[in-house]
Amino acid sequence: MDKRFKLLEVRVCRGFMESPQTEQVYSSSLHILSQDRDGHIERLLQDIVEWEKSHPSQSQYDGFEWFDVHADPRTLNRLVTNRILCVKLKTNKSITYRMKDVNGTLKALCDYKGTFISIEESKEIPQDLFSLVVGHDEKKDLVKRSLKSENPVHFLLWGTVASAKTLLLEDLARLPQSHLVLGSALTRSGLFEVLYNERPRYLIIDELDKIGDVENLAALLSLMERGFIRETKYRRHRSLKLKTWVFASANEINHFSRELLSRFLLLRFRDYTLDEFINVAVTVLTNREKLPESLSLYIADKTANILGSRDVRDAVKVSRLLEDRTKMDVDHILSIMKGQK
Repeated sequence: MDKRFKLLEVRVCRGFMESPQTEQVYSSSLHILSQDRDGHIERLLQDIVEWEKSHPSQSQYDGFEWFDVHADPRTLNRLVTNRILCVKLKTNKSITYRMKDVNGTLKALCDYKGTFISIEESKEIPQDLFSLVVGHDEKKDLVKRSLKSENPVHFLLWGTVASAKTLLLEDLARLPQSHLVLGSALTRSGLFEVLYNERPRYLIIDELDKIGDVENLAALLSLMERGFIRETKYRRHRSLKLKTWVFASANEINHFSRELLSRFLLLRFRDYTLDEFINVAVTVLTNREKLPESLSLYIADKTANILGSRDVRDAVKVSRLLEDRTKMDVDHILSIMKGQK
């Protein structure tokens, strides 16, 4: 690569844009690169840029033919359709092509290559993953299998309130390189910022049904389908390629688009039975809140029978309000809570 071309590459990769045509070619090139699963398009565009560098004067060269860049003519026609190349000469024997704007394509290649994230950090799964989640063994098995998969499998946990969905997500948040977000707390374009800045291997979204704006949903759809996100605004172009597993929860899924639901493996959670609630509450209170098993069992039983609740969160609230850690103190707190209903 000669010195003149190196200077051009540095200038373009720093964000230089000459004209609306450069912007358009940049956007088109980045879009087609985002769909490049095997790297073929990236290599082809690099070869074409090299040819353009070696043949700068369009007055002396009609353009390159398919064999000059080792390309399939159908692929070149696809680049023409996407307004990255243009046909300079067409005869019964041959077709020649030129790039519409070298700067735009070069910047797209630079940004695409520069933001590709290959995560090689720790992938170790905690041995006690889901130890606090009682039951749901088949669901836990599928999720653990996905964590060992070479490529992402995305899960949507949906169903009634207080049915272990959040417990599962909170445990998944212990995974290395994970990031937990609340759908209700995401601002406009917030998901793109999270992905671009945190670059998680595991994205965990609680309250997916609370995400309503188009930009966040578009970023999520693109991430799950192609592992690629892009922001294209006036004088602001950012892109990122990630290998990210998505785990989300929602109470209702009726309003989700088919396009979004098709990207998830759906796991449905139903209400706990009384026995299931007792087992789950005791496990959480003894392991997470560090209460004696006998007191944990007492709180779980009274929460179900006095408050009429099968929400583990209610049992946890009682445990955290205790001062003496006695059954009498539990009864006192429960009597106050019942009176507020």
